[in-house]
Amino acid sequence: MTARSLLALALAAAALAGCSFQNKYEREAQRITEAVMANNLQPVKDDIAPNVKITRVQVAEWSDELNDAGKLISLKESSGSCPVGAHCFDVKFEKHDYVEMLRMDDTGKVVDWRFHMAPAGAGS
Repeated sequence: MTARSLLALALAAAALAGCSFQNKYEREAQRITEAVMANNLQPVKDDIAPNVKITRVQVAEWSDELNDAGKLISLKESSGSCPVGAHCFDVKFEKHDYVEMLRMDDTGKVVDWRFHMAPAGAGS
Protein backbone atom coordinates (compact mmCIF):
# COMPACT_ATOMS: atom_id res chain seq x y z
CA MET A 1 0.00 0.00 0.00
CA THR A 2 1.37 3.41 -0.90
CA ALA A 3 1.69 6.29 1.50
CA ARG A 4 -1.09 8.09 -0.37
CA SER A 5 -3.42 5.06 0.07
CA LEU A 6 -2.61 4.86 3.77
CA LEU A 7 -3.31 8.57 4.18
CA ALA A 8 -6.65 8.24 2.37
CA LEU A 9 -7.56 5.26 4.56
CA ALA A 10 -6.61 7.16 7.73
CA LEU A 11 -8.67 10.18 6.66
CA ALA A 12 -11.68 7.98 5.90
CA ALA A 13 -11.39 6.30 9.30
CA ALA A 14 -11.16 9.68 11.01
CA ALA A 15 -14.24 10.91 9.16
CA LEU A 16 -16.22 7.83 10.22
CA ALA A 17 -15.05 8.23 13.81
CA GLY A 18 -16.29 11.82 13.72
CA CYS A 19 -19.81 10.51 13.23
CA SER A 20 -19.69 8.46 16.40
CA PHE A 21 -19.02 11.13 19.00
CA GLN A 22 -22.64 11.19 20.18
CA ASN A 23 -23.82 8.65 22.73
CA LYS A 24 -27.06 6.74 22.08
CA TYR A 25 -29.15 9.24 24.04
CA GLU A 26 -27.71 12.18 22.12
CA ARG A 27 -28.38 10.39 18.84
CA GLU A 28 -31.99 9.70 19.86
CA ALA A 29 -32.59 13.25 21.07
CA GLN A 30 -31.11 14.64 17.85
CA ARG A 31 -33.27 12.33 15.72
CA ILE A 32 -36.39 13.50 17.57
CA THR A 33 -35.36 17.15 17.33
CA GLU A 34 -34.75 16.86 13.59
CA ALA A 35 -38.06 15.01 13.09
CA VAL A 36 -39.94 17.69 15.00
CA MET A 37 -38.22 20.44 13.01
CA ALA A 38 -39.33 18.65 9.83
CA ASN A 39 -42.88 18.53 11.28
CA ASN A 40 -42.87 14.76 10.73
CA LEU A 41 -42.48 12.18 13.50
CA GLN A 42 -42.62 9.24 11.05
CA PRO A 43 -38.82 8.67 11.15
CA VAL A 44 -38.93 8.21 14.96
CA LYS A 45 -42.43 6.76 15.45
CA ASP A 46 -41.06 3.30 16.29
CA ASP A 47 -38.76 4.85 18.93
CA ILE A 48 -41.71 6.27 20.89
CA ALA A 49 -43.62 4.10 23.39
CA PRO A 50 -47.09 3.19 22.07
CA ASN A 51 -48.89 4.75 25.05
CA VAL A 52 -47.36 8.20 24.39
CA LYS A 53 -49.90 10.35 22.56
CA ILE A 54 -48.61 13.27 20.53
CA THR A 55 -51.02 15.20 18.34
CA ARG A 56 -50.27 16.69 14.92
CA VAL A 57 -51.05 20.11 16.42
CA GLN A 58 -48.38 19.61 19.10
CA VAL A 59 -45.81 18.59 16.50
CA ALA A 60 -46.68 21.59 14.30
CA GLU A 61 -46.36 24.00 17.25
CA TRP A 62 -43.05 22.45 18.34
CA SER A 63 -41.81 22.57 14.74
CA ASP A 64 -42.64 26.27 14.45
CA GLU A 65 -40.83 27.08 17.69
CA LEU A 66 -37.68 25.12 16.91
CA ASN A 67 -37.52 26.35 13.32
CA ASP A 68 -37.80 29.93 14.60
CA ALA A 69 -34.58 29.25 16.52
CA GLY A 70 -32.71 28.75 13.25
CA LYS A 71 -30.43 25.96 12.10
CA LEU A 72 -29.63 23.17 14.57
CA ILE A 73 -25.93 23.51 15.38
CA SER A 74 -25.25 20.98 18.14
CA LEU A 75 -26.84 18.75 20.74
CA LYS A 76 -24.78 17.50 23.67
CA GLU A 77 -25.75 15.68 26.86
CA SER A 78 -25.62 18.04 29.79
CA SER A 79 -23.59 17.42 32.91
CA GLY A 80 -25.95 19.64 34.92
CA SER A 81 -28.88 18.61 37.05
CA CYS A 82 -31.45 16.37 35.42
CA PRO A 83 -34.37 14.40 36.89
CA VAL A 84 -33.48 10.87 37.99
CA GLY A 85 -33.78 8.46 35.08
CA ALA A 86 -33.78 11.21 32.46
CA HIS A 87 -31.15 12.54 30.10
CA CYS A 88 -30.80 16.29 29.56
CA PHE A 89 -29.16 18.05 26.65
CA ASP A 90 -27.81 21.48 25.78
CA VAL A 91 -29.03 22.25 22.28
CA LYS A 92 -27.58 25.08 20.23
CA PHE A 93 -29.46 26.67 17.36
CA GLU A 94 -28.41 29.70 15.31
CA LYS A 95 -30.60 32.13 17.25
CA HIS A 96 -31.28 30.50 20.64
CA ASP A 97 -30.05 27.81 22.97
CA TYR A 98 -32.47 25.19 24.28
CA VAL A 99 -32.54 22.53 26.94
CA GLU A 100 -34.06 19.15 26.14
CA MET A 101 -35.03 16.28 28.42
CA LEU A 102 -35.45 12.71 27.24
CA ARG A 103 -36.76 9.79 29.27
CA MET A 104 -36.80 6.20 28.02
CA ASP A 105 -38.41 3.08 29.45
CA ASP A 106 -36.57 -0.16 30.17
CA THR A 107 -37.22 -1.37 26.60
CA GLY A 108 -35.49 1.68 25.11
CA LYS A 109 -38.69 3.41 23.97
CA VAL A 110 -39.09 7.16 24.48
CA VAL A 111 -41.73 7.92 27.11
CA ASP A 112 -41.07 11.65 27.47
CA TRP A 113 -39.33 14.33 25.43
CA ARG A 114 -39.52 18.00 26.36
CA PHE A 115 -37.69 21.15 25.49
CA HIS A 116 -37.56 24.78 26.53
CA MET A 117 -35.50 27.80 25.63
CA ALA A 118 -32.44 28.12 27.82
CA PRO A 119 -32.21 31.24 29.98
CA ALA A 120 -30.31 34.05 28.23
CA GLY A 121 -26.57 33.66 28.68
CA ALA A 122 -26.88 30.13 30.09
CA GLY A 123 -24.91 28.42 27.33
CA SER A 124 -22.50 31.21 26.41
